[in-house]
Amino acid sequence: MKKAILINSLTCGGAERVVSLILKAVAEQENIELICLEKNNFYSVKDIKITYLTERCGRESGLLKLLYLPILAFKLKKYIKQEKIKLIQSHIFRANYVNILAAKFFSKHIVQVVNTIPICKYDKEGLTGKINKLLISFLYPMTDLIIVKSKAMKKELEDTFGFKNKIVILHNPYDTSYIKLSADEEVNDFEFKENTQYIVSIGRLVKQKRNIDLINALSTLPANIEAVFLGDGDKEQLLAAAEKLNVSARCHFLGKKGNPFKYMARSNLFVMCSEVEGFPNVLVEAMICGLPVISSDCISGPREILSPKSDENIIVKDEIDYAEFGVLYPVGRADLLAEAVSSLLNDRNMCQKYAEAGQSRAKDFDINIISEKYRRALNNEKDYSGK
Repeated sequence: MKKAILINSLTCGGAERVVSLILKAVAEQENIELICLEKNNFYSVKDIKITYLTERCGRESGLLKLLYLPILAFKLKKYIKQEKIKLIQSHIFRANYVNILAAKFFSKHIVQVVNTIPICKYDKEGLTGKINKLLISFLYPMTDLIIVKSKAMKKELEDTFGFKNKIVILHNPYDTSYIKLSADEEVNDFEFKENTQYIVSIGRLVKQKRNIDLINALSTLPANIEAVFLGDGDKEQLLAAAEKLNVSARCHFLGKKGNPFKYMARSNLFVMCSEVEGFPNVLVEAMICGLPVISSDCISGPREILSPKSDENIIVKDEIDYAEFGVLYPVGRADLLAEAVSSLLNDRNMCQKYAEAGQSRAKDFDINIISEKYRRALNNEKDYSGK
């Protein structure tokens, strides 16, 4: 059966990284290709046919992207018929819409969609958010399979829309060997000083990631604790906040890095402050690198990763949860984040315990385990549990 994975592009992002790993893992076994809505490559895939539906780079306005959906769907439908593709698995909402619309235009392929982030993301995005939720409610019932990243995402879809079609949970895969090998590379553009403890945070410098919370927490912590931020975005606003709090010399904005793992490996602690996530790759990657991790208890992913035996409906609001594989604190509570940081950095045994526990937990998401589940899905098998 000829099949394809569809995504907006291969730009730098979590979903794009996941797609590149899935393709790498299943390419030898499956008759599969990659289709991109746009041409904006950061990740590369070897020995895989790639087709671009447009030469756009994806920087158009959200409204223009929505209006362009039927045109992309028609192009996809023509390509499906031309290449006799039987199944398309799409990743990211816009690619999902195009995938479903192509089927509505009588392409007659099997439609699988992968939700990479929670629906609640759209609650704060005004008109664009409302349109996206409307499209989800209208189009998703036409899919053959919905794949989500976490239990909380599955529950959210069922509670919000009452979908009756099949929804399965497949976590993100991680190339553990590659990450560990990359972590051993030298860092030449930043000095990790002795007698200084480093907190590393990785992700876009945007409001949703709440990087400001780490800066606020840092202002109440000892002067020998510094923060390293890896990622692009609104650095100026964060720099202004750091200057106002007199911690600008302790905040290092290094930009987007092709190999973030070598910075992780030389840090003492990983912190993620997000307001909302799908299944945060950086959290598992930090655990693979042997870092103890602290995360906001946001929807979704962090609790399922760090406290898999707990009820996914639990969200801490006024306390710190020292969970099995890492520490969870309430979203936006910089004071409790600072307390958690202080607790770990002042307790070497606790840090070591979480570093070892995290590495053990990360094995559950190894590419060899997760890619088998995706392979089964791509073959439209009934069981996705893997070996």
